Amino acid sequence: MTTRLEAAPEQAYVRDVLFGIELLDAVTLERVSRGVNVEAVGLSGKPIVSASGFFVWRPEDLSALQKISIDPLLLPYEAVELTAAQLEMPLTIVELPPRANYPFGAGATGIRGALIETAPPWPRVPVTKAEVQVRWLDETGVWRDAPTVSHTNASGDFAAVLRLSPTEVPLFDADGTFTVRLRVQRDASERRSGDLKLKLGRIADALTFSWDELQP
Repeated sequence: MTTRLEAAPEQAYVRDVLFGIELLDAVTLERVSRGVNVEAVGLSGKPIVSASGFFVWRPEDLSALQKISIDPLLLPYEAVELTAAQLEMPLTIVELPPRANYPFGAGATGIRGALIETAPPWPRVPVTKAEVQVRWLDETGVWRDAPTVSHTNASGDFAAVLRLSPTEVPLFDADGTFTVRLRVQRDASERRSGDLKLKLGRIADALTFSWDELQP
C-alpha cells in the first residue's frame, strides 16, 4: 500500500534529492530501513539511506525510471513493486504487507490462514497470488476495508491484518467480538467469506478458506 506524505523529506536532502521512499511495517507502522533491497529499475543511481531511514535518490533523468522494486529479503514482508506513476513526490510511503510467517506481537488484529481451491476431501490445491483483505463492520453498520492488502503465497498461505485508526470503532457484540469477512480478489473475480468473529488485539490463526465456498 502507498500513502501520500504531507511533510517534506529532511531538510538536508531537499535541494539535491530526486525523490524518496519511506518503508513502514503495515502492522506496527514502524519504519523499515535495514535488511531490505530497494531498486529504481532504469535509473543508474542507487538509493542512499538517510539519517531518518528514508531511501533517497540523487537527481538524474526520471523519465528512465521503469519501476521501484522492493525486496524484503529475509524480513517477513511481501515484495512490492511500484510504477513511476504511483510515486508521490517528493516522498512516497509504502506499507509492507505481512507474509504468512509474520511474527505478530501482542495487540495485533487479523487473520492468518490458507486459501485452497475446494474443501476436503483432498487433494489440497492452493490458490496462489490472490489478494486477501479484512473487511469489518463498524459501529454504524457499514462495512469497511482494512488499509492493508496481502497476497497468498505458493502454498496458499496468507496473513491479513486489520489496523484501526483512533476514530474507527467496530460494532461490538456483547462478548467483545466484532464481525469481519475475508475479501478475496483472484484475477478479475472477487469473493468473500461468511461472517467471522474477531477480538481486537487477537489473531485468528490456522483458518482455511476454500475458493468454491466463498460468496460472490
